[in-house]
Amino acid sequence: MMFNWFDAKQAVAFAKLIVDEVNRIFPRDETRDRPARSRKEALKEMKKLDGLVRRVQIFAQQNRLNIYKKAKLLNTVKWDLREAGHDEQLINETVALVARILK
Repeated sequence: MMFNWFDAKQAVAFAKLIVDEVNRIFPRDETRDRPARSRKEALKEMKKLDGLVRRVQIFAQQNRLNIYKKAKLLNTVKWDLREAGHDEQLINETVALVARILK
């Protein structure tokens, strides 16, 4: 029973899904670095991001994570996004959003 407390496989697997979704919403190609986006593109991104938030909320309700599992999930999100080449602002905002949802 005590060893289950440290079993964070499910949290890490979900973190990988979060990273994949963020990579899909905010791809890292040179054309995306341009500051001007159309309103339509911004609305599409917000819809996709809303879907991600809902998935995180459902995961949080179905899986009560202890502090260790939350830390593993958040660290996996942070480091995988960093390895994918996203800027620090996006990384920090994503981690903060997921942390708020997981409370």
